[in-house]
Amino acid sequence: MRKKIIGANWKMNLSRLEAESLYHEISNLGELNEHVDLVVFPPQPFLGLLSLNAGVALGAQNVYGPEIFGAYTGETSLQHLIDLHIQNVLIGHSERRLYFNEHSDFIGAKAIAALNGGFQVFFCCGESMEIRENGTAASWVEAQLTSLFEQMDPKSCSALVIAYEPIWAIGTGKVPSMDEITEMHGFIRGLCEQYFDTPFADAIRIIYGGSCTANNARAMAQLPNVDGFLVGGASLSYSSIQEIIASV
Repeated sequence: MRKKIIGANWKMNLSRLEAESLYHEISNLGELNEHVDLVVFPPQPFLGLLSLNAGVALGAQNVYGPEIFGAYTGETSLQHLIDLHIQNVLIGHSERRLYFNEHSDFIGAKAIAALNGGFQVFFCCGESMEIRENGTAASWVEAQLTSLFEQMDPKSCSALVIAYEPIWAIGTGKVPSMDEITEMHGFIRGLCEQYFDTPFADAIRIIYGGSCTANNARAMAQLPNVDGFLVGGASLSYSSIQEIIASV
């Protein structure tokens, strides 16, 4: 039985004081998060500050790889995260693909470097509305994951969290139907089983992201192969993230 996991992606939001306050509140959820792994992805400049607190697990919203050091202005290396005792990274988010032109080969290389470095990787995949409507969503997601799976050591499967985020649902309030979520998560689970032997494939957690809120999380959490959520805007509210955690 895979333990549920939730990623709280704060994106480029919150002031320092707001981030400290929310992180402190979430870290005191106590018994609510005993049954679920919780990882907070704050804005990158706050990682060092928040890592000084013995709170909930932290993750980086982005990382450069596979090089550890070099002339890469503005980037964060895996070694920097190791020095901060950060063990989680978010890789391949659609906003990185869209706004920063990160392509699948580069994203795959970053993910492999992080997995080989002992990190837990939240690897994002998902399709646009145009791709969904023309009936090629499954092949699009498969192509995004193939660049990762073909290079992965099966022993890294337990450190991989696949976040299915239909681009058209991110921050829009639009949510796929329960049947659409079930179908895509089942398809991704099938891909895992195609590339890896059963014990390894079963260890990979598949989570849903895209306008996940306290109102719809409970129903989605009951769907097969939904092992948790990657939460965006709703994770900026203590009450909302508390309800989402309680729903899984």
